[in-house]
Amino acid sequence: RMSHVSEMWCYHWKWKLQHCLCLFTTYIICMQQAAHGCYDCRTVLTDPSGVFTSPCFPSDYPNSQACRWIIRAPHGFIIQLTFTDFDIEEAPGCIYDSLTLDNGESPMNLCGITAKGLSYNSTGNEMIVSFKSDFSIQKKGFNASYVRIAVSLRNQKVIIPQVPDIDAVSVAETVSVPELRQFTLCFEATKGNSDDNDDWKVFSYTDALLRELFSFGKTTKGHFLSILGTQCILENALPRNAEFFTETFQQLCVVWDSFLGATGVYAKSTYHVVSCPESIFNKVIPGNGRLVLGSNSNEVSSLNGDIYNFRLWNFTMNAQALANLSCDVKGNIVDWENEFWSIPTSALKAENNLSCGSYLIPSSSIEPTSCANLGSLCQATVNATTPTPPTVTTNMPDTNRNDKPNNGGLFYRISIIVSSSNTNSVSKVHDVVAEWLNRTFQNWNYTVYVVNISIHPTSIREASRQKRSIKSFSAFALLVYNSTNNINLEEEDIRQKLISNNRTMEEGYQLHTVNVDPVEKCLAEENPPNYFWPDTRPTVTNITFCHGSSVQTASRTCYLGLQNYTSYWGQPDLRNCTENAADIANQLLNLTGEGQQLTSDKVNDVVQKLKKIVNDEEIDESLGSTVVTIFSNILTSSDSVLAASSSEALKTIDALALKIHFSGPSMSISTRNLALGVSSINSTSFKGGSFSVSPQNNASDFQIDFDKDQTSAFASVVLPPSLLKNLSQDEFEVISRAQFTFFNKNGLFQ
Repeated sequence: RMSHVSEMWCYHWKWKLQHCLCLFTTYIICMQQAAHGCYDCRTVLTDPSGVFTSPCFPSDYPNSQACRWIIRAPHGFIIQLTFTDFDIEEAPGCIYDSLTLDNGESPMNLCGITAKGLSYNSTGNEMIVSFKSDFSIQKKGFNASYVRIAVSLRNQKVIIPQVPDIDAVSVAETVSVPELRQFTLCFEATKGNSDDNDDWKVFSYTDALLRELFSFGKTTKGHFLSILGTQCILENALPRNAEFFTETFQQLCVVWDSFLGATGVYAKSTYHVVSCPESIFNKVIPGNGRLVLGSNSNEVSSLNGDIYNFRLWNFTMNAQALANLSCDVKGNIVDWENEFWSIPTSALKAENNLSCGSYLIPSSSIEPTSCANLGSLCQATVNATTPTPPTVTTNMPDTNRNDKPNNGGLFYRISIIVSSSNTNSVSKVHDVVAEWLNRTFQNWNYTVYVVNISIHPTSIREASRQKRSIKSFSAFALLVYNSTNNINLEEEDIRQKLISNNRTMEEGYQLHTVNVDPVEKCLAEENPPNYFWPDTRPTVTNITFCHGSSVQTASRTCYLGLQNYTSYWGQPDLRNCTENAADIANQLLNLTGEGQQLTSDKVNDVVQKLKKIVNDEEIDESLGSTVVTIFSNILTSSDSVLAASSSEALKTIDALALKIHFSGPSMSISTRNLALGVSSINSTSFKGGSFSVSPQNNASDFQIDFDKDQTSAFASVVLPPSLLKNLSQDEFEVISRAQFTFFNKNGLFQ
């Protein structure tokens, strides 16, 4: 049928049965073990942030579990995973129950309570968490939260491509390299130990005819700087028969001045001046070339390694300037920032030890040196957000206990006065107190451990009978109660435990006063307006919906200050509560992506947000493509889920076709379940037209063709030349485009 809607003629094509595309798919799901538990624990998580737990958490996890969570983020992000609670059966090598964390580089097995409070980062845009339990002994399990973090190039190295023009890494086309009569170039690089090749290039700068203008590399003669085809061998500055670049990053700076005909090399804190052939005196390197990392030809290999912090200036720096060169000095021609480079994601790798990196949290695998013999629980006290690992003492877990868990995670401030007649050494007192606390809380009815012990001298007095000085020390510490059973732990219980063990302290030391106070929760508050945060225990992150949304989430963490052992609110994280249409669309794309289970309410919320985007925003082809893909994702839902929002969805798709801006005579967007074609119409010279949709070769999406007779088309529409006849003058003047929409699924037509 044909109707006039919003000043535009639209065809709503009702397919005959023989034109319907019917897809029948059989799914065969294989699992090593069925997850007989409280919910489906094999899923893909693509939200910007979220929370997942072991089956039945906070109750004990069942036996014989095989769970797997795949956390995915768009390219340009990494995943940060934090365990807010963690208690899995302890065993050497985690041979019974365990959680395996695959961050994209080195999988690690975790058990016991080692991971509680720790954060882990992926090296790429995906992290895989696997959990298994055997046939006996259950524990509380874990509660994990994750968030995606935008990755700056400062936090990533680049793997130098080994094949020219395949996944090439180059300076972006938007960056214009001027003529160079002098330059300073700095970068860091590595080279694999197993590579004994002595003929390679780190980078190459070429003109439009692929003629090399300048490059840096190595031959059997030594390291070289090549200017306009002439090599300057840097034999006095860099080793000829040894490797300058190793498996760890080495920084190198090269300075060239055509007026002086000299080349400077700054390496390992030493500046060398190298004489070059006279043929490069007064030469000018042409501008507007293409700079690629690695070699630009198959005749010479690329350096087999990684590169980082490549910066280029069109002026020279002296030795003092290079010695003082910091990460904040940006290259005025090329800098190590995302906007300066075109880099395929396969060549990027995030690391936490790069010289100019900023956001990555230090590795959580470092243990305090003072608790080497205290078992794997030691790791639980390494706070990933604290630069200095705290001193710790704790009891060992009993793997044969079958405790019933409750909410857990309680913190207490301990303040004691200790006198010593043996020493005035703070470090000695620290060791004595730490060892005493360890023995005091071992084999107790409560699973507790002590962190962040600090010792402060207070006073010295003379003991008249012994004729020696007695010095007093204040000791402060934080006690953490994991609460893996149903027994309440009161501060008086902790105080009496310490007092009753006074006589077990090393000879010459005596306990005088003991104070124990619980660490307060962060109190409920509204911040900012319309964001309400309830009373929250320290180290716990609260997640709530953004104001006016049931899709986007905000988060806020109650932190624990290790200097004064008090709790305090962190700043609300509202990064996902954006009003930017493209950001919202990308979040909706993740929400509806593969593996997501959508309810009717969730679909309705997504459709309403898409309607707002389409109605309120300027729609270019990129944003339009994202919106169409979201609708395609929604179409995988059942008819009952789609029923309530089907009408609004169809209207929004029509409105999208009316508003989308495009260049040229036509535009098409093709996805797995939905294809949209829009064609411009000149009403004064309209001679008819056609649309058709057909399968793409070796692809699951469809292809829309204009003005072509496709014999393999699933469906087609012909617009006759007489289509615009019998229109009023006003109607005739507003005709500007025709749309064609193909639905691979009919869930919206109810």
